[in-house]
Amino acid sequence: KGLMILERNWLEIYAPWERWSTGQGELPRLQIGSRVMPSSLSMKEGRTQAPPPISEVELISLMDRSGIGTDATIAQHIATIQEREYAEKDNGQKFLPTKLGIALVEGYNSMGYQLNKPDLRREMEAECNQVAAGRKSKDEIMGPILAKMRECFQRASAEAHKLDAAVARNFSRLGATDNAAVTLQQNFSICGDCNGLLDLKQRGGGQQQQRNQNARAPTKILYCTTCAAGLELPRGAPSPMVDPQNRDHPFRCPICQFQVVRIGPGDGYTGNGYQTCPKCYADAPPDFGGAATSGNFRCFNCTHPTCSLSGGTAGGDVDVYPCPFCAEVSGDGKVRLRKTPRGYLLACSNSSSMGARCQYTVWLPKEAKEVSVKEGEHTVCRRCSDGARTVRRLKFEWKQGSVPPHFDRHHIGCVLCDEMLRQDMNVRLPQMNQVASRNRNASASANRSTAQTRGGRGGNTSMSWSSSQPREGRSGRGGSVRGRGRGRGGRAGRSGRGGRDSGSFSGSNDWWNSSGGPDGGGRGGGGGGGGGGGPP
Repeated sequence: KGLMILERNWLEIYAPWERWSTGQGELPRLQIGSRVMPSSLSMKEGRTQAPPPISEVELISLMDRSGIGTDATIAQHIATIQEREYAEKDNGQKFLPTKLGIALVEGYNSMGYQLNKPDLRREMEAECNQVAAGRKSKDEIMGPILAKMRECFQRASAEAHKLDAAVARNFSRLGATDNAAVTLQQNFSICGDCNGLLDLKQRGGGQQQQRNQNARAPTKILYCTTCAAGLELPRGAPSPMVDPQNRDHPFRCPICQFQVVRIGPGDGYTGNGYQTCPKCYADAPPDFGGAATSGNFRCFNCTHPTCSLSGGTAGGDVDVYPCPFCAEVSGDGKVRLRKTPRGYLLACSNSSSMGARCQYTVWLPKEAKEVSVKEGEHTVCRRCSDGARTVRRLKFEWKQGSVPPHFDRHHIGCVLCDEMLRQDMNVRLPQMNQVASRNRNASASANRSTAQTRGGRGGNTSMSWSSSQPREGRSGRGGSVRGRGRGRGGRAGRSGRGGRDSGSFSGSNDWWNSSGGPDGGGRGGGGGGGGGGGPP
């Protein structure tokens, strides 16, 4: 190896001060086929070395030469690999691969797809450039691109165990070493894989523990010595659950057979507590609501039909419609159905992300006993859906006696355009940069009459209605609320007594009272008879 100078030219003049050199010596002028007699032979011991790390400028040049990314997206690609911790910069601002990045490359390569190579993306972006130049249409390129991406996804999903094996080669098991975790309690709970006992450990020790104490409480894990595997627990004070029917038996998850753990206040968690299965928390079951969450799966997310702790709802993993808040900031959030102790609601899928949380929330009527949504063409709202978005309708099942008698027991409607949901059931859509709260006084069953022979007394916002049992009674006395609609009652009811600009009625809100004259007079229908109302 060396440098062969064919013509010295200006070096003849600047020879004392300037020279060409590669650091490997200067070679004589040779031609192909020339014979050379070496003057000496030497052998040096060495090892192959990895290519030197590259800087951000060099990475941008490589991406540009490989035909991936644009001036607007290259910087975002580089930020993404750092956010996902595939690579990090050293003190010299050079990129170094992390263990996770190396494991990802090894895993994909073992599947036969070199997804770390630029080939697939270069091909896709080249097709997009053809569309931009007018040489191809969108429909021409979408089919082949989606088919290839679907093939890659299906292959990667079927061989995900190879990715797990690559990660295992580069990372130690959670809680496997004493210097990474300290045992807090042995034989804490039961492992669902081997029926052995799990030890409760706390990650920390040395500098790691000191850093965690400065930021937040150290993470607790459950470790099985037999399986040599650890499972991370959420923040809080954990305690193993026992079967309420038999205190001598542990309460096991019907999905994975691990003993359920209750998380109470402590270690930075100040809530009321909840239950979670340690296995499902780390690996959410897709068949029971896990498809709607990316880890951190708790019992109130679960839709298992027989477990008494499951609090999820059917259709929680179905996208009801795209999140309008995320659309304003070029996000990809999807609005999904959720169930909480306070009732059903629609919330953005980005509301539980670790970064900036989306605040889009639509509270659904508390009168609903159950709310569900399913995939399929029959659930799509034709009025609100278009080529850019799909909006699905919800199915409501009302609680017994919580809605007026003329309501059906079930209702299917779209929260974006259904007038009955928005006006009668007081469903409100949130606005950007506006604090949203649930109106507790908007319930249609605010003051139901407990006696079936007497109507309720009207108030400003608290109204009541009685049943239609054929028993004698009287209508309620009107307050200062104006309304219209109709009441329904039993026999021999007396007319209501109206006040100024008001009327007596027997409903629990102002949309089904009967219309009366300006003095509020009206007719009672019996035991819960409806009175007249003031001007609507």
